[in-house]
Amino acid sequence: MSTLPCRLVLFLFVLAAALFLLCQPVPAAEEERLGLDSSVLWNYAESLFGDGEYYRAVTEYKRLVHFFPAGPHAQDARLRIGLAYLRGREPDRAVAHYAGLLETTELQDRNDDLHYLLGLSRLERDRGRPYPLRLEGIEEALADFRAISPQWPDRQRVADFAETIEHPPELPEKSPLLAGSLSAVIPGTGSFYVERYAEGALALFVNAVLIYATVNSLQRDQLAAATVFGVLALAFYGGSIYAAVGGAHKFNDRHRSEYLAGQRKRFGVLVPGGRIGAVFEQRF
Repeated sequence: MSTLPCRLVLFLFVLAAALFLLCQPVPAAEEERLGLDSSVLWNYAESLFGDGEYYRAVTEYKRLVHFFPAGPHAQDARLRIGLAYLRGREPDRAVAHYAGLLETTELQDRNDDLHYLLGLSRLERDRGRPYPLRLEGIEEALADFRAISPQWPDRQRVADFAETIEHPPELPEKSPLLAGSLSAVIPGTGSFYVERYAEGALALFVNAVLIYATVNSLQRDQLAAATVFGVLALAFYGGSIYAAVGGAHKFNDRHRSEYLAGQRKRFGVLVPGGRIGAVFEQRF
């Protein structure tokens, strides 16, 4: 009878030992045996990136960095995470990602790459906003480009781009004050000035009709009709001035934005596609 407790104790000891071993993390050698290899993860993430599945690619790049933080692809994976955000139209996350990497020492020897990619992300972040609201982001991007060291292989191209943006040629421009003043004198003429001809013709026609209707109603002592037409005439009159001023701002914004886009294309300051071209092909 005394052997039963001994056998029970032995059984519980073996069971506890087995559970302890099962709870241990899988060693690196076992990870490789199961196929969790740095090159395998990198190739898979790259294939997702190339196929346009950017959010899944981010997951795989992060998985690679987590399991192989000192592996041969870890640095490139950290850079590619931000590029995947850019290609996935999440420039805010790309800016946060690259700015965070610059604050650490993880990629200290790739700071020039980080400054370039951060500047590129800043240019992408506000693309849909009016140009005056993009100025702060553009200036921050140019500051990132200027922070690139002379040893960086493609620094001259980026420096030339920054120079053309900081010192642009004289671009076509319309005065909002003059546009508003013209429409205040003759409704619609301010829109003609800013080259919005259909808008100007409509403003001129509608205001002429309403003014005529107001005057005609007054001549016939139709005060109620004259009041209605007069209020409408004032509303459309004010609207034509507002439209002319807004048209001037849009004219200037369009030409500045087109100039920036043209210079980005000219110097290749663009978000890379599925394959990274030029100087970045082997590095990212």
